[in-house]
Amino acid sequence: MASSSNKKLLILYVLQVLKDYSDEDHPMLQEEICKKILSLYGMECERKAIGANISCLEDFGYDIIHIKNKGVYLGEREFESSEITFLIDAIFSSKVINQKNSKELSKKLYSFLSINKRRQFNYIYKADDIAKSDNNQLFLTIEIINEAIENKRQIAFDYCGISYAPSAPAKKRVVSPFFMFSSQGKYYLVCSNGLDKGLANYKVDRISNITILNECALKLRDFPEYKNGFDKAKYVNEHIYAFSGKSVNATLKLYGEFMINNVKEWFDNARIYEKEGELFADVRSNEKALIYWCLQYGYYVELITPTESRLEIKKIIEEMKNRYND
Repeated sequence: MASSSNKKLLILYVLQVLKDYSDEDHPMLQEEICKKILSLYGMECERKAIGANISCLEDFGYDIIHIKNKGVYLGEREFESSEITFLIDAIFSSKVINQKNSKELSKKLYSFLSINKRRQFNYIYKADDIAKSDNNQLFLTIEIINEAIENKRQIAFDYCGISYAPSAPAKKRVVSPFFMFSSQGKYYLVCSNGLDKGLANYKVDRISNITILNECALKLRDFPEYKNGFDKAKYVNEHIYAFSGKSVNATLKLYGEFMINNVKEWFDNARIYEKEGELFADVRSNEKALIYWCLQYGYYVELITPTESRLEIKKIIEEMKNRYND
């Protein structure tokens, strides 16, 4: 028999057993709960005590479902199975979380489910097959950036850009960090290294050797264009590929109704309309990202305005045509 002091833990044992071993397909009788507590925790208890503790858990607010002659199971949990599936798939879709961290995060998430439900997530052991970042310091980097933002301090770090030479040295950066956001499965830091430089976006997984400096960071309201406020959601929506630089108002001509969904998926601020039997969309976007997007969907979309961006696309297309001429 367990000591009386250990008996105080019984309600926690009952709860953990229900979390780990019960679900709608696997209700547990009180006798089964007793046996499981004995095998896992070495505590002997009576069926009557299990019933009393289940009642206490229900009084506290736990959703415990009773099925006549079959037992009980823990109903509503912190996460539904479908929510866990979505979150784990999001982890696998991210290219900035390495294999080791992907597995660890996934295991933490599916621990909210019963052991029987966890079996559907066996594919986490295949995470090595997925293209991932090799940056083992990602979460530490994020933690340091958050600390610097909270304390309004500048940060210094090495930034590894893409280079044809694997041994190319990283470039040192000193910036004022403002916030981070996720785009296309990658994590970006929005920051600035001077009022005259504007805002820049850096991929967090390419940051290394990061330190917090004593120098005070710039504030977004220090920039003339943001003195009346800064809309983070607007910034993220306009920077669909996380390019830095100016944003422009643009009009797109769409060739096919199916393009309406593509426009709405990429541009939250899009206004779709019909004019003289043809489809158009008005959007606001980072100019570089807009050009990139128009080239991506080039066969089905035409940039009408701004004229400068249209001419830039025409120039790129002509250069591409010359490359493909035999």
